[in-house]
Amino acid sequence: PFVDTYKIPFLTKYLGMRKSWLLISQIFLIISLIMLGFSDPSQNLFLTAFFALLTAFFSANQDIIIDAFRIEILDDEFQGAGAAATQFGYRFGGLLAGAGSLYLKSIFTWPEVFLIISGIIFMLSICTIFLVKLDKMNIKKKSNNLLAPFKEFILRNTFYKSLIIILFIFSFKFGDVVAGIMANPFYVKIGFSNIDIANASKIFGVIMTLLGVFIGGYLVKQIGLINSLIISGVFQILSNLLYVLLNNVGPEFSFLIITVAGENFSGGLGSAAFVAYLSVLCKKEYSATQYALLSSFMGLARTLLSSPSGFIVESFGWGNFFIISTIFGLPGLIILFWMKDRFPINMQILGRAR
Repeated sequence: PFVDTYKIPFLTKYLGMRKSWLLISQIFLIISLIMLGFSDPSQNLFLTAFFALLTAFFSANQDIIIDAFRIEILDDEFQGAGAAATQFGYRFGGLLAGAGSLYLKSIFTWPEVFLIISGIIFMLSICTIFLVKLDKMNIKKKSNNLLAPFKEFILRNTFYKSLIIILFIFSFKFGDVVAGIMANPFYVKIGFSNIDIANASKIFGVIMTLLGVFIGGYLVKQIGLINSLIISGVFQILSNLLYVLLNNVGPEFSFLIITVAGENFSGGLGSAAFVAYLSVLCKKEYSATQYALLSSFMGLARTLLSSPSGFIVESFGWGNFFIISTIFGLPGLIILFWMKDRFPINMQILGRAR
């Protein structure tokens, strides 16, 4: 609620609300990363954990503001394309910070790697200054009441239908999350080497994810949100069955490629449509708060479901585990079909400011 409500002295006047908060978040993110890189967990674990926490906090804050900015500058019909663009940036950034950092580590020390990554973020943060100033757009003044974003969402949809929306958000990626959490342990267990997994997941998998993201954004534009979500939901469920096939076949690299391709493509497809859906639910005055709240329910599902996954594998075996994960994907799809007839998108966004 703070980034939706409070202005930063001096900066807001010249940059606007979104840009000023984004720039501040990026500055503190850079500082946190540098401090994290120069900390030594063997000497002071608490200090390293503290800087890691700060990095996560400012990184999450940056994500929230970017999503709010995207929601506010785009009309509903372009939210699919906007979601695809941000998902592409997220995936590419993850690849750069993950695999890129490991590559840099072969040349530089860890503090130097963190400095390089911080330098890249600094150069990108300069772009913030040149973004559109949202204060010039037709967005009403925000209320100073921190509860206003929550109240508006519930009143717009009624308490009952708000619960349905939240339940759908929580359950849409049930099966995808459950299977994805255990994918790498599964690959190792059936006999694939780390090199095989890296080649399939980190290279081919990323390509298929990006392909899925862009096709997902295109589908949102062409056939609408609910239909796109239904198609991606079906793909997510079917992709889990590829793990069952791989479990029966064994460590055949070609089948690993097929499994990774199906899983990552369906994940990208679903992410683009899902992010677009969350975006159109948000009222522009409260886009940061409402998007952060709605997306947190998706994160909550991932957190809650990660714990029992190992227990399910131990109890039922890998093949049955992935069949169970497929079944977990059905509730979200059932809610979608209910929404299509009884609670369409235009009803969910009725009364929302544009």
